[in-house]
Amino acid sequence: MIKYSLLYIGLFLFVTANCQPPAKYYDSATGKSCDKLKSALMLIISTGDVPKSYNALWNQYLITDIKPRTIGTGSTNVIDDIYSSKPGGTDPYQFTPNTQQCGTYNGEGDCYNREHSVPQSWFNGNTSNNGEATDYLHIYPTDGTVNGLRSNYPYGEVTSASTTTQNGSKFGNSAVAGITGKVFEPIDSFKGDVARSFLYFVTRYESNMVSFATNADAVQAFDGNTFPSVKIPFLKLMIKWHNLDPVSQKEIIRNNGAYSFQKNRNPYIDHPEYVDLVWNKVCNGLSALPVDILYFTGKLNNGSVQLVWKATNEVGVKEYVIERSFNKEDYQAIYSINATTQERYSYADIKDFAKGANYLYRLKIINDNGSYQYSDIVSVNIPLNEEISIYPNPSHNYIKCQISGTQPIVAMQLMDVMGKSLMNKTFTVNNGVITIPVAGISSGVYFIKLTIGDKQITRQVNIIQ
Repeated sequence: MIKYSLLYIGLFLFVTANCQPPAKYYDSATGKSCDKLKSALMLIISTGDVPKSYNALWNQYLITDIKPRTIGTGSTNVIDDIYSSKPGGTDPYQFTPNTQQCGTYNGEGDCYNREHSVPQSWFNGNTSNNGEATDYLHIYPTDGTVNGLRSNYPYGEVTSASTTTQNGSKFGNSAVAGITGKVFEPIDSFKGDVARSFLYFVTRYESNMVSFATNADAVQAFDGNTFPSVKIPFLKLMIKWHNLDPVSQKEIIRNNGAYSFQKNRNPYIDHPEYVDLVWNKVCNGLSALPVDILYFTGKLNNGSVQLVWKATNEVGVKEYVIERSFNKEDYQAIYSINATTQERYSYADIKDFAKGANYLYRLKIINDNGSYQYSDIVSVNIPLNEEISIYPNPSHNYIKCQISGTQPIVAMQLMDVMGKSLMNKTFTVNNGVITIPVAGISSGVYFIKLTIGDKQITRQVNIIQ
């Protein structure tokens, strides 16, 4: 559990006690679902809304986007930044309010600015006009450099990161079926925050969605209708993140602050259950799939591709077959698993992957009557520039190390968790790979240290006998 100082708890109690929604604020939403609930919420949060200026955000951040300093010296409070904070851990750096505020930036930790979690380009936002481009409920104070890295790319899950920030946020190719190209992935602690901000945005501005969706930058996220307003793959991701990362005290403080600041609220923070009531299988436009694959993702992890999917409404489903392709045309079945209503399934594809190649995966969903349908396709890129890739992991009889570069000889040391050396050996690299025999090693966690030229690289491996 994350611990907060008395000062932070005091701020939470003050804001919570003084800025709760008025009595009967959500009464007109009672008993509604799907598009009717979404439209009712839109009226609730837009009636009486008082848009503020873009510059006014700076002062609001000093009230409801701060936390106690935990590293370094200086101000008692620092900016609570979703791109640098590490809840439950140690922040890599912290920003002093006001003095580290900026428009331009020079590297991580230099300064913070204003991040539109729904990018301005997606809705042609003009910050000189108070409205969606100045709406506090989806605009966060964040590290300027990381904000620039995210740019106007959609949020998503990354298959192999081309850039990883100091708090663990990632930028790279999408791992989510139906979302392609580059995406930005915040750490798990803030995935629910940005998901609920996005769902707030498409609710608050649902009457604008027809025009917003014509923007090329928003094509993977916005649906272009007042309902559901979100493309299905992106909606599944937002629902996944909403469930993964429940509402936090940080969000409650921001939500109460928003009501004091601009006189409206995010209903999905006040009532998280509204997400499922607005977007579910019985709603118009959301009933196309016989089985709901809420998400299907693939990520490169220590030389194997980790495939994970979650399904609902599995009545009548017999099994899932994973198919893999190299050319978008010829798919090969590599694994099958019976549908067990366990909802969450996973599989690790372990093979000698070609560097620089794209591997495509899809699920063949076979019903009891023999009929079937396919999921969206997940694309996993095997990068050329990875210094070392170890597989299989966990290992049994052998461990393979894929090594980039042209070094012909590699020195290897296998150590246990106490640092005791169990094997010291020199290997000749064969087609970029060395094979380490581990058949006689007991099951457990170990470390491999490779000396490649003047570099030393250490990786953790699990051995199972």
